[in-house]
Amino acid sequence: MTCRYFKVAHRDMVFLKFILEAYEGMNVMSTVDNKAGIIRIAIMPGFVADMDELLADLGRQVPMEPTEWRDELCTF
Repeated sequence: MTCRYFKVAHRDMVFLKFILEAYEGMNVMSTVDNKAGIIRIAIMPGFVADMDELLADLGRQVPMEPTEWRDELCTF
């Protein structure tokens, strides 16, 4: 599993969750720090390129700042 972390506005979290849920089996989005607005997108093996393309497209619609996050769930 590959994880990507982004800082997003709280108002955009639900929108992103609904869009990413439509790509069932490709990813799982979780909030890792609600106060700071940090989300984790865990990408399943074989879908990294597709999800990176989708995230780039979403980033043109919703401000998403890539960020670093230390996470034991994604240290494979």
